[in-house]
Amino acid sequence: MPTVDTDLQSTAFSSLFMTSISIAVFGGIIVAFPFIFWEFWKFIKPALTPKEIKNTRGSITFVSFFFFAGVAFGYYLLAPFTFSFLSNYKLGNSNTMIVKPTLDDYLENLIDLIIGCGLAFELPVVVLVLVRFGLVTYEFMARTRPYAIVLIFILATIITPTPDVLTLIALSLPMCLLYESCIWIAWFMQRKAARAESP
Repeated sequence: MPTVDTDLQSTAFSSLFMTSISIAVFGGIIVAFPFIFWEFWKFIKPALTPKEIKNTRGSITFVSFFFFAGVAFGYYLLAPFTFSFLSNYKLGNSNTMIVKPTLDDYLENLIDLIIGCGLAFELPVVVLVLVRFGLVTYEFMARTRPYAIVLIFILATIITPTPDVLTLIALSLPMCLLYESCIWIAWFMQRKAARAESP
């Protein structure tokens, strides 16, 4: 797990054992995410038309890829940066206050970051599904780009547990780039659909 610049403490006899259980449970959920989504897909598939099923072909692969990409980003990049900032943060000029986080607090923040990043990176999948079903267009996405950026920063603020601007930017920037890529993918998809419909 990502290290912190201070010693972690445990305030209960069962903390280490329960931490092992929590890591096993959430680790299992992350690893089994494709299977979980596949079961969800089988549940909603009977309600879809053949055209809708065709339009969502390969969704399990894309959803799983972006989720794992978000988990890796949160674990290897965002979490170490966040914990380093929180461990070394000083309140004013006082050096008498020492941060002694508990193991439970560390694990809770780590899980929030990892799962939050994994879900945040599903943004391209959500946008592309909306484009496929005609609920969102390239023109709409391009026109509302400033509002989308504001919403992305709000979402990143909710996911990241720190008031650090650099941590906020570290999560928001990849999401903004993903949204920008979605705009161009939507443009390509609409252009391809227009060519297919033209005689």
